[in-house]
Amino acid sequence: MDIPLFIVFFALFLAGAVLVTYLLLIVGIRAEDRRMNITAPPRTLIEALTRRLLGVRVRHDSDTDTHPHDARR
Repeated sequence: MDIPLFIVFFALFLAGAVLVTYLLLIVGIRAEDRRMNITAPPRTLIEALTRRLLGVRVRHDSDTDTHPHDARR
């Protein structure tokens, strides 16, 4: 196989992977937006992956050792 042809096929594969990832993010964001409750656990795998890829975290009171008013500087 020719090296330039391999590079073109590899670039097309990467472009397809990026497009699929982008579309999954759009579907996940729309599903979360429709639900309008980010504090609940994700219902589907796409919602969970979207939160993971975007870095969305919800910190509950039980997750922290200190209260916001106890912060000292």
